[in-house]
Amino acid sequence: MIGTSRTIDNPSANGASQVNGGGSTLVNRNVSVGQRRTSVRLEPAMWDALGEICRRENTTLHEVCEMVDARRRASSLTAAIRVFVMTYFRAAATEDGHAGVGHGPLYKGTRPRLRRARERAEPRF
Repeated sequence: MIGTSRTIDNPSANGASQVNGGGSTLVNRNVSVGQRRTSVRLEPAMWDALGEICRRENTTLHEVCEMVDARRRASSLTAAIRVFVMTYFRAAATEDGHAGVGHGPLYKGTRPRLRRARERAEPRF
């Protein structure tokens, strides 16, 4: 497998490119998924988040991408990686986690619009 390093390079070192007339900057990187190499284009913040996940889980970028690829449904690898990153950190951002570090939930206090939006968005089983 290519790139068995446990760290991720600086995203800006891999040639950021402008899209949408200079709006968003995406970084293109090659990753190994199984026996093939493919390119993934993500925002620098997403590459940073993937790097954090790799450090926390003591794994490589390629291993994470391979796991995401194996579990994804009918979406592109890039989209599946974005969902994975959001899901990973959403699972880490529980009410208990916030309370443990002294944070309160965002929707409490002076932010009633956030509270109502969160209550509407919560799935009902």
